[in-house]
Order: sequence, then structure tokens, then C-alpha cells
Amino acid sequence: MKYLLITLLSMTLALTVNAQESAYDRAMAAYKKQDYAMASKAFKEAFQAAGFGLSSTQLYDGACIYALNGDSDQALTLLNYLAKERFYANIDHMAKDSDLDKLHALPAWTALMQAVAHNKETLPIRMREQAKTALLKAKQLLTADQGKLWGEQLWTDSILVLATDNTIYSLLPLPGASSTDQVLYTKTLANGVLSQTNTYQKYENGSYATVLTSYLTDSSATIIHELFHRIQFAHRQLNGNPINYLDEYQPREWLRLEYQALRNALQAARTQKEKTTVAQFVSDALRYRKLRQLLNTEALGAELEIETLEGLANYTGFALSTHPDKYQLAITEITSREKAPTYTRTFPYATGPAYGLLFDYLKIDWRQGLDKLYDFVKIYEANYLHKAISTAAALVKTANARNNFTAIHAEEIARKEAFEQKIKNYTRLFVTQPTLHVLLKDDHYSMSYDMNGTLVLKDKGIVYTSIKGTDKSGRNFGSFKAENDNVKQEWGVLGDLKGKGFTFPLPVKIDGNKITGTGFE
Repeated sequence: MKYLLITLLSMTLALTVNAQESAYDRAMAAYKKQDYAMASKAFKEAFQAAGFGLSSTQLYDGACIYALNGDSDQALTLLNYLAKERFYANIDHMAKDSDLDKLHALPAWTALMQAVAHNKETLPIRMREQAKTALLKAKQLLTADQGKLWGEQLWTDSILVLATDNTIYSLLPLPGASSTDQVLYTKTLANGVLSQTNTYQKYENGSYATVLTSYLTDSSATIIHELFHRIQFAHRQLNGNPINYLDEYQPREWLRLEYQALRNALQAARTQKEKTTVAQFVSDALRYRKLRQLLNTEALGAELEIETLEGLANYTGFALSTHPDKYQLAITEITSREKAPTYTRTFPYATGPAYGLLFDYLKIDWRQGLDKLYDFVKIYEANYLHKAISTAAALVKTANARNNFTAIHAEEIARKEAFEQKIKNYTRLFVTQPTLHVLLKDDHYSMSYDMNGTLVLKDKGIVYTSIKGTDKSGRNFGSFKAENDNVKQEWGVLGDLKGKGFTFPLPVKIDGNKITGTGFE
């Protein structure tokens, strides 16, 4: 089973029942322990709650669990659904996945594999049409908006859709690209020319917003997010550096309480409760934020930068998307980011859209251009409360009673112990034991990684558990990929804090210019 550490939520099918999400998590935890009976029972709970509203990754995981537990009929039901309704096309992975070995002898397996093979054959045509539809939809949407949200037109044809095989789709007739309709142009690039990530990056003689094909079904939210960065960068350069202290016990607990208060505020807004109820929960969230920020005042500037950078972009994507329930979309985003093992980079993707949508609901005049940093505490105090938010103990206690403090506190205490053990393991792996260290000679090096799978090793670097590096100039040490498939022990790659090199665990095999170690190649 391949773990997709990056949570690819289907934003068109928001999951509203938290019980379903925890059931899926329990199923995966039991799977890792090879307790397939318990995993099957937990996944059934998840499926009963959400049905085929589960993501494709979750459904595939469920099929693997069922197969391992001997529930062949249920496994095939899920896999056939993925093949027929979601056009699952990764036949190479499915054929080799040992979790599904028990299905190979069944007559239905042959038909399933034929369907998946057909999906792979027709994938280029379907992908082209999907990219064309998504780009034209976003263009129509943003052209109609006429720049009302930020006072500037967001749309530009300088946007690329990037497939996993490095095929790009563009509305511009790029050199060497072909087209069957003179509307959408396609071209396959060499590996490493563009980073496999949603970002704004240079290509040939221009700069382009780049969106991965796996993000085209989110009601235009990701396309708008990346196009927003285009006008944002024209006004101000912002750093997206990790806020390292957020993974410490107390700051993380305050942030989780902030998340909970924001969820409560968004739920009150989506059910059209009185503004006073919404404002009460917003005040709770910002009260927790003030308490957290007091723990490390030196990090405030960097925190505001990354939240202005990614928080405003995610808000813009949500606000201008065609998603029918944007408050629920923001709730789902918070729940997703809250589940991440690290908060150092991920938090603004949740807080930005939440505060933006809630400030809009409260009719706060908060969008004041793109040439400054956005401090949601100060905006709320100045433009809505007209006074400072108090952090008095009595008010915090009352807020705790409204925002699930007891459960969150117990979970964070337990996590603190596990996190400290993880730090010890990574310190042993990268500091105590022998390692392989490589340097970067220039900055022509592309990295794509799972931001949810990072951990800061104080004064040493950032541990990446899922990362791919590509040497674009040919002057660096080479390219690599790393993924932690070992569920019982921590592995990964340590990146230098200044971006000057990487440290790998001691290799186990060297064959010519190919170096292999546990979890990396």
C-alpha cells in the first residue's frame, strides 16, 4: 500500500462527520500494526459514515485492508468503483501491491486489471480535457470577478497544468507545444525542468503559476491560489520559512485550541447564527493566538510573513471558488491541517481562509492591499472590537469550556511524549550515527516534498520524510528521492537550515553512481 502523505481532500465532497475521519485514522493505525481484523472493522465505520465520498486514496487503502482481512468481495467492490467512477489508472502499482495478492486468483481480478489498463491508455485524452475544462472555468470565473476582491485582475494565461509524467498543458502556444483545437497546448518536458508542486516558478523566459493535475477538481480553488501569488509577489516578497516553535508542546496546544474555536465560529456562520455568537468564537481563537505568540515574540514577524503569503492565497482560492459551502470547506481544511504531524509550515493554510471568511461574515473592512503584512489580531482589535483582546485567566477558562480543552489537552500531553522520543530517534540517526553529507554547489536544485512530513531538528536542520530532489544544472551531487515506508522506525533526509546541502543516513549499498539506503535512493 502506498501512503500518500499529502492529504488530497476532495473539496467538492466535504466530509462533515468527524467520526468518519477518526475511524479511518484508526483503520490505518491498525493496518500498520498488521491487525487487519481491527483495521477492517474501523474502515467499515468510516465507509458507513461517508460512503464513496471518501477520497480515492482512502478507498484504495480500504480495499487493501479488506483484501488482507480476507474480505475479497468488499475489496473488489471498492477497486471496481475506483476503476469505473474515478478512472484509477495506476496499473503498475496495483499489479505489484502485495496487499492485494489474495485477489489475483479470482476471475474478477482479470476484468479489473483490464479496466485499469484501459484507464491508463485513455489517460492522456481525459487529462487533456480535464485540464482544458479547469483552466477555462477558472478564466471565466476570474474574468467575471474583474478584480473586485483585491482590486486587481487575478487571471493571466501564464499558468501551466503539470502532470506526473511532466506533460504540461497551457492556454499559451509555447514553443514546441502541440494542439488539436488551438485552445489548449501540450508538451512533455524532461524530468526536473519543473518542480512537481503547486507553486509559481520560472520556465523558459517567463514565470508561470503551476498547478498539478491532482488539484483540478477543487472548484478552481488551487488555480486561484497560485494565480493570487502572481500579483502578491509583484507587491512584496515574502518568506515562507517554518515557524519552528509551533511543534513544541505548549504552542501547539494553543494552536489546536485556536483551530477548535475557528471551527466553532465557522460552524456558527454556516448555520447563520447571530454575529455575536460568531464573534465570541473568533475572540476565543485570537485570545489563544495572543497567548501562543507571547511564548516566542521573536517568531512573530516570520509567522505573519508565512500567513500573509499562504493564508491570503488559500483564502482567495476559497472565496472565489465555486464550492457551494465555503465555511464547511474551511472547516475541512482546519481538520486536515490539525492532523498533520507538524504545524511549522501548514498552519496558515487553515488559519488564513478561516479568518478571511469570518471577517467577511462579520463585515470587517480588513483587506487593505497586498503591500503589507496581515496581523489578524490587530485587525480584529482595531476594526471590530475597538479594544484589545484580554488574556485574563478567567476569560481563558471560559473559552476552554467552549472549545474542547479537556480532550485537546490530554491528546497533546500524549503527543508530547511521542514527539520527544521521535526527536531522540532522529538525533541518533543524523547526529550520533555515521551519515552521508552532500553539498549543493549552486541554487539550480529543485525540491518537492510533503510539508506535513517535516520535523525541525533544533540547530541541525529540517527532517523530510517524503522528498524528491532534482539536480537541474548537473553541477550538484545528483538527484534523489526518499520516502518513509517503515512504519516502525523513523527515517528521512536532513536538509541544511540554509539550504546548502543534505545529510542522509549511512548508505547500505553503493553501485556505481547509485547510492541506496534505508528509505532513500
